[in-house]
Amino acid sequence: MALLRQYINGVRVQTLDVQASADDLDALKSLMEGKIEEWETKAKGGTATSMPETLNSQRWVSRKGDKSCAFRIHHINPEKDINDIKPAIIGKFDVGFYEGAEKADEAYPIYDR
Repeated sequence: MALLRQYINGVRVQTLDVQASADDLDALKSLMEGKIEEWETKAKGGTATSMPETLNSQRWVSRKGDKSCAFRIHHINPEKDINDIKPAIIGKFDVGFYEGAEKADEAYPIYDR
């Protein structure tokens, strides 16, 4: 199992979760245009629940000095709060989009002052 991410002109246009042999996976990648990143699927998890009426989507920014990186968590378990979220972000995520970026030392919901 593998996750294929397709980029065209630096923009991710598609992500595929593929279950195939190595040869079939190579054949599929040879057909795809642009840059293809292959990620090994380590595990699938979570608990199946019913779809919530509204998604608890949040956008966060992580910071280290004058560098930052914003990201979206599409649905957060409603039982979780900022005390659960911050330890999962601070010191875990790189700030910036380059290899070797420093780890975040702060995290804030976007538009939270």
